[in-house]
Amino acid sequence: MLAVTGIGMVSALGHGVVEGCAASRAGLVRIAPLEEPRLFDPGNGTEPAKGHCIPWVTAGFTGLGRLTALAVAGFEDLALSADTSDLSRSALYLVVPSDFHRRRVEEQGLLAEDHEARREVYLKRLLPAVLKHLKPRAPPPLQRLYFGEAGLIDALKDATACLRANQVDRCIIGAVDSLVDPQVTWALDQLGLLKGPERPTGVLPGEAAAFAVLELPISAARRQAGIEAHLEGPRAESEPFHRRSRQPATGQALSRCIRATLEALPDKGKDTRLVIAGLNGDAYRAQDWGTALVRLSDLSLGDARQWYPAQSFGEIGAATGLVGLCMVVRAFARGYARTSGALVWTAGDDGSRSAFYVRAPGGSLFMEARE
Repeated sequence: MLAVTGIGMVSALGHGVVEGCAASRAGLVRIAPLEEPRLFDPGNGTEPAKGHCIPWVTAGFTGLGRLTALAVAGFEDLALSADTSDLSRSALYLVVPSDFHRRRVEEQGLLAEDHEARREVYLKRLLPAVLKHLKPRAPPPLQRLYFGEAGLIDALKDATACLRANQVDRCIIGAVDSLVDPQVTWALDQLGLLKGPERPTGVLPGEAAAFAVLELPISAARRQAGIEAHLEGPRAESEPFHRRSRQPATGQALSRCIRATLEALPDKGKDTRLVIAGLNGDAYRAQDWGTALVRLSDLSLGDARQWYPAQSFGEIGAATGLVGLCMVVRAFARGYARTSGALVWTAGDDGSRSAFYVRAPGGSLFMEARE
């Protein structure tokens, strides 16, 4: 179990976690036309694709620059609730895009094969670029980068090991992704995944960055830190095929990681009344979740309320899990969670599936919603 002692976020709904989650709770969206691509409309010729953008952060940036701008904005919001000036006893993890969609288009010969080069650039330059802008008094001694939706689970497991070994006092984990980066959006369209006049079940791309400070509960209590939630049972699984393999969605990997997460809890997750679901408008993803629910029928998850980050922020890829965490933490803080625990699950088009559990820090936060 890890204690969450700070969160930060930037999304299309606001420059901070408080306003972004409040806007999501209110049902607000900020969908805007994108410059590229243009989609065919049988009745009107063409129209621009639409998505959830953060122009005040990312306008004029692509690739490494765009991810850096997002990460810096998210980290700066984290600094409002946690002291980030001195990182000498902190580990810094960053989860970045899997780059799955551009890689599939490259395999079709529609783009130059730059996948490995992009990953190398992210590995070598992204974290240094972020830290250069943040300018902490002392840099974190441990810095690691992970890829894709399931990268968050790898980061959480590594962070837990480092904290238990007393290598650091706390771990800062961030996740950043942009599916409205022009080349990524174009790749989504080429793969037939983008929502438009002829594809009502496609995805609306978005972009976001989210961060959380994690500590061992005993350490947080010792220094009298404000604990906002507890994170438990991170698990990851993977299907032996990806979204473009023409294999049916069977929910096997998703059901396995969800069951493993819940069975690791003291109460086996029997009182799970809220699920933060990685549904994004894609029929394939919905089928995967539907068949997973059948496999998990003994857990009665179908009776739980479901919130969807993509409904408010667009499809945000690798950032989905941490944005889901922020939504739950703010729901605890404001008293509308209506439960003391929530399951968060994510899915990647690369076949990865992941889940973790978020528990309120105390019974006082188990409140009925003020509808």
